[in-house]
Order: sequence, then structure tokens, then C-alpha cells
Amino acid sequence: MSVSLQKIPGVESVDISLNQGRASIALRAGNSVTLEQVTQVVKDKGFTPRGARVVARGELAETSGKLHFKLSHTDQSYEVVIGARSAKSKEDVEKNLGKPLLVEGIIPPPTERTPAPLELQDFRPSS
Repeated sequence: MSVSLQKIPGVESVDISLNQGRASIALRAGNSVTLEQVTQVVKDKGFTPRGARVVARGELAETSGKLHFKLSHTDQSYEVVIGARSAKSKEDVEKNLGKPLLVEGIIPPPTERTPAPLELQDFRPSS
């Protein structure tokens, strides 16, 4: 699976632990890799994808009362929920809407009916 993941344009390195059931993927700056691409490789290799712990650059926005995170260098956007263990409050988020951020969070595996939201854990300004 490591070789297949490394073939995705924008992937810098892959570290897989079959014992832990984890793959750590480092991406090049300015990449346009999507979680769906990675998930598809995992499925194609006969494994069941689980949630993803992500660190990504982009901007937080609010539309119709819902928070969204727009990934830099892609057209992808994720609905955002502020996690129970989040280091940030709703007020912290509102003060940083539209600013470039480095966001940390968890994206659970999607269901067939709805895309999985990004559970926001922390963020900081991005250069």
C-alpha cells in the first residue's frame, strides 16, 4: 500500500504500521491531494479506511450559520464542528474567519449518506 500511496502526486512520504492499522502521510507544500484519493487507495488495497487525523492549510468561513473549512490549493471544503476537546471556542473561530490558518482536526470515515465533518481541535495562523 505504501508504494500506491506514494504514487499520488503531492505525497512526500508514507509510513505504515499494519500492527496499529495506521498510515501517516506527509504531503508536499502546495499539494492538491484529497482525503478521497487516499481513501480510495486504501479501499483498492483491500483495507477499510478509518478516520483521519489531519493538519491542513486553508480558511474557515461561515455560510448560513454553518462553519466550513476551505482547503488551500483545492476546491474542497468540509463542514466544521468544534470538538468537545477543542482548544478553541466558537468565539476564537469567529475572530479568525477568512484568515489563512493551519488547522488540526479529525475527519471520521464518511457514511454513504453524508460527508464526514472536520472535528476542529486547534488552529494557528498560517504563513
